[in-house]
Amino acid sequence: MRAWSIAIFVAVFSLYWLSSSREPAWGDARPMWEVADRLVQHGAIDIKTRWPDDMPPGRSGKTYGITPIGPVLMHAPGAALTAVMHTAAPEQGVLLRPLFTHLAPAALGALACVLFFGLLRDLGRTARTASLATAILACSTTLWIYARMPYSEILQLTCFLGLFRQTLRTAEDPTKKNALWLGFWAGALFNSKYVFSLAIAGAALVVGWALRKRRPELVRVLAWSAVTAGPLFVLALAYNYLRWSSITKTGYEPYLSWYFGGSIFDGAWGMLASPNKSALLYSPPLVLALLGWPAAIRENRRLGLALLVLVVPTFIVYCTYRSWSGDYAWGPRFFVWALPVLLVGLAWFIDQMSRWRRAFVAAVVALGIAVQLLGASLYWDHFIRIAIEVKNQWLGNPNRSGAYIPERGRGHCDSCFEDTYELLWTPAFQPIAGQWWLVKSLARGDDAVSAQVDAPWRRYTSLQMNLAATYPRARIDWWGLLWMKDATRTWLTGLGFLLVMVGGIAFGVWRWIRLHRSGIPAPDAESRAEPA
Repeated sequence: MRAWSIAIFVAVFSLYWLSSSREPAWGDARPMWEVADRLVQHGAIDIKTRWPDDMPPGRSGKTYGITPIGPVLMHAPGAALTAVMHTAAPEQGVLLRPLFTHLAPAALGALACVLFFGLLRDLGRTARTASLATAILACSTTLWIYARMPYSEILQLTCFLGLFRQTLRTAEDPTKKNALWLGFWAGALFNSKYVFSLAIAGAALVVGWALRKRRPELVRVLAWSAVTAGPLFVLALAYNYLRWSSITKTGYEPYLSWYFGGSIFDGAWGMLASPNKSALLYSPPLVLALLGWPAAIRENRRLGLALLVLVVPTFIVYCTYRSWSGDYAWGPRFFVWALPVLLVGLAWFIDQMSRWRRAFVAAVVALGIAVQLLGASLYWDHFIRIAIEVKNQWLGNPNRSGAYIPERGRGHCDSCFEDTYELLWTPAFQPIAGQWWLVKSLARGDDAVSAQVDAPWRRYTSLQMNLAATYPRARIDWWGLLWMKDATRTWLTGLGFLLVMVGGIAFGVWRWIRLHRSGIPAPDAESRAEPA
């Protein structure tokens, strides 16, 4: 397993870091990075940026990041490296700061692939099946996009996957080691976002049900889990107190009534089946996984139970979130955390592949890779801002006076329905098609007028839009352009990093292929089955 883990981690980490963004931390990621920077350089947690911009002040009237401490610690290594390099070579900062901003997300994405491979092996899949499914997860789903961006979704995804895997391992083999890891992943997931308390409760339910007739073992598991989970939960409460003067106050309180209270049906339909934001469009291999899940659950009923009690409750909560898409984002951002777990069924579909199924899988995977390449080509804000501007000029500037987040004279309502409905439901602004149009337009060197000749909305209207405020901001989003174009004085440093990344991909892929070719045959079905 160690050889597989090294090969997968090195290959995927190098790929994700190589393809990372040239943008600094924007939006939700900006305060996460600022807190990490303040923490490593000054030992403080207050920052200058108010985000959301209507967030009330915290302790001592200061401004703090609204997220739990997990996303801050995620960025701490990158912030520390940035500080060191700024002291040693300040002229390289324009290159190194964005590069180190995306260091931790790339590493977490690679770790998620290692955990996914291990989960499939735990479930009795062959090394070859697990290897192929892991490669598909890495390259053909939105894991790639969120591993190249500094948002907290990649941390949530990795911690949720870690908890899911460890729940099944502990239920099957309630050892001290497994219990300690179960507590660690529970605490880490809680610190990534508090909404996952439901998933942690679900993990306890699965383990408790599995050990319901072995109470001494259940007590030992709970005790050892508390050893690792306890300090992490205390850390979360202490961080709350340092920011808001209360261990139970999270900072989200002013927004709960504004954001929550939406329709479960609307949220579920949107994340799964809307024409613009369905997760199946942005991660096409999920279609294959859905086809494989019946066989997976028939073989392993505990897997089905874990899926039911860990995934479904949190998913339902997100469905009631009025901004269920998580915009601004690529695909449904609040669905990303569940992606690897829901992809587990893919392994069973792969195991049943006939010749025509291989062709089907190849086509779906190729489509997924194309979608991710489009998503990585541009920072998602560019088309989103263009779409909002065009919608306002074409379909009318909406009445925001009743928006659940007060407009307060800003001229927009961030992710409110009034400003984003076209990105969720209207075919004229399908983001994947829009991203393709924008990439082509930039490649041709079109200006804001000539680019509109084949714009997606031109299928529905012949109006000429004024894109002077949005279109000129768009640019290809790859870190290599920092040293090739933005700051050519850093070219030597950039070239060095490029060679290291390419070398990492070459080594990791070479080892991965060798291990894949020497894969172990599948065990008998009886040995894979687990009791309920």
